[in-house]
Amino acid sequence: MHDHTATTPQTGRTRQTRRLRGLRQAVAIATAVAVAAGLALGAAVGAPVRASAATTESEAADYASDVYGDAWDFSNAADFNTDFSGTRATVSGGALKVDLALGNQLFLVHSISGSLATGRDGARQPVDPAKYSRLTFSMDQPLTKHIGAVYWFTCREQTSACGGGFSFPVVQGPHVYDFDLTAKSNLLAKVPWRSAKKVVFRLDPVVLPKGTGNTGKQVSIDWVRLHAAPDATHPHAGMPAGAYSGYTVTPRPQVVVDSPNPSQGQDYATATTGRPWNFTSAPATSSVRYSNATVLSRDSRGITARNAGPLQNDPQVHLPVSRLAGSTYHYLQYDLRYDGPFDLSGSAGGGKLARAIWNVSGTGTPQIGNDLLTYSNANASETTVDMTAQNPLDEDAIAPKAGWAGQTITGLRFDPNEDPGKAVWHLKSVHLRADPTATGSTTVTFHDNAWVSGATADVAVRIGSGSWQRIAAGVAVVKGTNSVPFSLGAKPAGKYGVRVTVHHPDGSAAAADASAPVVMKKGAAAAPDTSHDPRGTLDAVTAGSTGVTLSGWAYDPDTRDPLAVALYDTTSGAKSLGRVSTSIARPDVVRAHPGAPAASGYSRTVALAKGTHKVCAYGINVGTGTANTLLGCRSVTVR
Repeated sequence: MHDHTATTPQTGRTRQTRRLRGLRQAVAIATAVAVAAGLALGAAVGAPVRASAATTESEAADYASDVYGDAWDFSNAADFNTDFSGTRATVSGGALKVDLALGNQLFLVHSISGSLATGRDGARQPVDPAKYSRLTFSMDQPLTKHIGAVYWFTCREQTSACGGGFSFPVVQGPHVYDFDLTAKSNLLAKVPWRSAKKVVFRLDPVVLPKGTGNTGKQVSIDWVRLHAAPDATHPHAGMPAGAYSGYTVTPRPQVVVDSPNPSQGQDYATATTGRPWNFTSAPATSSVRYSNATVLSRDSRGITARNAGPLQNDPQVHLPVSRLAGSTYHYLQYDLRYDGPFDLSGSAGGGKLARAIWNVSGTGTPQIGNDLLTYSNANASETTVDMTAQNPLDEDAIAPKAGWAGQTITGLRFDPNEDPGKAVWHLKSVHLRADPTATGSTTVTFHDNAWVSGATADVAVRIGSGSWQRIAAGVAVVKGTNSVPFSLGAKPAGKYGVRVTVHHPDGSAAAADASAPVVMKKGAAAAPDTSHDPRGTLDAVTAGSTGVTLSGWAYDPDTRDPLAVALYDTTSGAKSLGRVSTSIARPDVVRAHPGAPAASGYSRTVALAKGTHKVCAYGINVGTGTANTLLGCRSVTVR
């Protein structure tokens, strides 16, 4: 593999410094405009439409709930990336707490130009202003006679020309703030809210005068909603689910599709050498080479290394690659952490970004990837980049710019930390993965972060941009992981996208797509290791006067707890008949299978319409098994 020249990382660093400087200038201009505006925008504050007493309504559509499947309720660290706060911020105790000092800015939706959009980047998941036109949040702040400000940007550069927003008076103590974002925009270039999709959305809790130091006080924000406008169905659209004086708001689904996902795809290193590039193992990474880095140790965090000369801001991890298809292995995954804070400056302690550089067949010119933002320990997690979903090349890359998609990759390098100082970083793993695949059938799994009893789900699939085809309807949703079988059957082989729509009993619904498609192939599935999968049978299906009774036994080798058994009518598609847990003593099962718990039997009566039905039972996997187990199918006629 060819190294890029010594000037290449410097060119990238100069551009990155320029980005940061431009961002700081935009922030400074915005703050000055907001202070000049003073309290003039108090009229922008609105109040929710009030309903009559003792009413119940469903929660209105909310950006974070719909797009992330995770509301901004600050119940977990993922709700806010504290590296995108102008002052010290923490997520704890169900609140986002921010130091009151100059520059207390919260990038709820963030994006940095010149970087590949990953994770919750606004360039990947922009805010649709036609759907989400109102901002409501609950904030407790200690100061008087101050203002706050809201900013939005239609460009990743966050220049004044693509920005808009407004200021508002802040109230001492706890208060719910509610704004119609379409009412006014008089900051920066005054870009209207409805002008275009927004890639950056920022809230400045309290705008402090220039020269203000740390006040020693904090702002506490309980929740934020960027939501649909109130209407007759959602008069209290700004409020999260809960019971209030005179009305109750019921929760809207927050759907996450867990499978298929990129981590289930074949790993290149494992496929070619039998071992992944897991840096906790010396043998697994024995062919990896390092440049401009000193490896200090190896432990559960992987390798701990320090940037070193001769190019200290250009540490390199050379991965052993020999002619792989870029369109096949296109998910780059890395688990990287570093010591110290997030900083994109060009000085020592800055350069908190990584980069991929690769060679392709047909040219000796290295393909230089764009910046990969990496975050401080509190915000770090394994990152996945689809190298074919966007142009992965640095704007200043050397011609010819061949890219990744459609290329034969002949060399790969991962640069963990472009810090000109002696940065210390920890690299646990690097993967190159293909799309997940299945032969004949697979299992779709999902969960609802706002689950309520009585929720149901529909599951649909499609090839490419074709029409969605429903494969399951009315599936009873349980708290935690839910599983739905997807059998190819008469459908053509191909790359299928997956969508899950969850319906709550109050009539609200939300949908989410899988983070990766699944490549479905015709034929019998290869025999996986099923030693940890559920075991059991569907012994009998009996039609009676009150319905059809399904009975049998099941257990999972990984648990002694009762096992969930999912029941389906597969006569046409896969219609859920609900679930039952094992609870019936089956000494015969224990004699034949000593590992089975005593109460491994199950029985449930379900209602079915007249006619002949094919009903099936699945044991729901727990632990390290590979899949849910089909316990059996039987035909039954309801007369």
